[in-house]
Amino acid sequence: TSWLIIRSLETLKLRMTAINENAKHVADFLKDHPKVEKVHYLGHLGEDHPQYDVYKKQCLGDGGVISFDIKGGEKEAFKFLDSLKLFHIAVSRGGTESLAQHPGAMTHSDVPPEEKEHQGIGDNMVRLSIGVEHHEDLVADLKQALDAV
Repeated sequence: TSWLIIRSLETLKLRMTAINENAKHVADFLKDHPKVEKVHYLGHLGEDHPQYDVYKKQCLGDGGVISFDIKGGEKEAFKFLDSLKLFHIAVSRGGTESLAQHPGAMTHSDVPPEEKEHQGIGDNMVRLSIGVEHHEDLVADLKQALDAV
């Protein structure tokens, strides 16, 4: 186990640099898409956001996790997820492959509805964990999946 950790640390900066860059391209694409209601991404926090100062103080990059709300509801979110070809449906953060999940039905399925609402987790939310694939391939997959909705 220690050997695997040491081996992985050798490429951590390269992987995280690629993930951060890819996530920025993906988040910017989603922000401008007509079928996306809202994008939740650190790189889009404005200086007027209450957590902006904490983010700038604690973060060296914007990270590779993006959540977004699809216009519609759970039906549209699942249609989107079912249409993905490059992204895998799974729960994880920080791998080399890009993943997608539905927080309401997966990571937060046991959370009471009123708490999900308080946390901003709606039935139309999708969470992406961006990997190291080429950003144009990721955007193309997201585009074709959103077109299917």
